[in-house]
Amino acid sequence: MFQPSYFKQTDIKQMLAFVREYPMASIVTMSSNGLVGNHIPMLVIERDGQYFLQGHVARFNSIWQDVDESVAALALFHGPNAYVSPSWYPSKKDDPKTVPTWNYVAVHVTGKIKFFDDKIWLKKHLENLSDTHERRVNESWQLSDAPVDYIDKMLKAIVGVEISINDIKGNTKMSQNRNSVDQQGVVKGLKNLGLHEAAILIGK
Repeated sequence: MFQPSYFKQTDIKQMLAFVREYPMASIVTMSSNGLVGNHIPMLVIERDGQYFLQGHVARFNSIWQDVDESVAALALFHGPNAYVSPSWYPSKKDDPKTVPTWNYVAVHVTGKIKFFDDKIWLKKHLENLSDTHERRVNESWQLSDAPVDYIDKMLKAIVGVEISINDIKGNTKMSQNRNSVDQQGVVKGLKNLGLHEAAILIGK
């Protein structure tokens, strides 16, 4: 990841919080046919002082059967992003030397990937996953709400994925390189387009 000093994230806890907030990851692994991409919601798990990402894939997904585990996996997490027009900068009236850009937030995680076919591991993972996201939507569905035989059938159809967080990098590019007046111009422009999530991050 290219990390200009204006935008580079250095706080690991903040980056992990971002991953928890935007858990849908693009996972890139090396297979016998080259690079492979998969899209998997991941949980951040702490174990013995080490952080891991955990998710699962369909058993028919070849990622767990055709992967070069000697090559680190890459997990890409994306947050709010938006096109930024130079017209939104009040300073443009005095200095027209400006161009469009794109604001975004992203975190990259690299680490060793492992796969799990154990029913106990998978069931615990699904409980953690559903409990976490049920809280996010203010609901209370639990794995135990579904029939046992149905869950057993579903467990046989998936394989667990775990990536150790050996390295984590992040960029928050939200107009930090503009003055406060221009930043407020970007906020106004984004809000006018209904992009409130991106607007909230300006100046933070």
